Amino acid sequence: MDHLKLKITANGHPHDVVIDKVTGEYKVTVDGQIYKCIFKENGLYINGELFPVEVEGALDEGAVVKSNSHQMQVKVEQIREIEEIVLEMTENGSNGSGSKVIEAPMPGKVITVKVKAGDEVKPNQVVVILEAMKMENEIVSEAAGKVKEIKVRAGEAVEGGQALVVLE
Repeated sequence: MDHLKLKITANGHPHDVVIDKVTGEYKVTVDGQIYKCIFKENGLYINGELFPVEVEGALDEGAVVKSNSHQMQVKVEQIREIEEIVLEMTENGSNGSGSKVIEAPMPGKVITVKVKAGDEVKPNQVVVILEAMKMENEIVSEAAGKVKEIKVRAGEAVEGGQALVVLE
């Protein structure tokens, strides 16, 4: 984990949290405020001050976090970042039909295919969502066209440059 975005709800109050790992330490930004954190067996050091921490339950389902005489209900949700990637489509020279191919810009895993064969696609329309490097990337069509063929399905791993959707 080099960079992680979370939504943490503590005692009913939501907080935006970003965690960056920096050489064995963590830079934790909570609602814009930056803290230097180090995890040790005896607790959590925040800006050099020790806080013994005990967690009861699963943080993603809602847990009780205790430190000294303080106690709070905490729930942690990871925020998935979505990045839009505009691709240049290539002419499919193998069949001479003038088809346009939308390719994966990088290796990843297909999360969702947003179109089906026969659909009319507009420029900048999302056709596939691809997870790569722990981010969801919206793969969009550069041009209008009709979906001729879907080359992938949800859950499938793809390589960079691999055909995802063919337009005519």
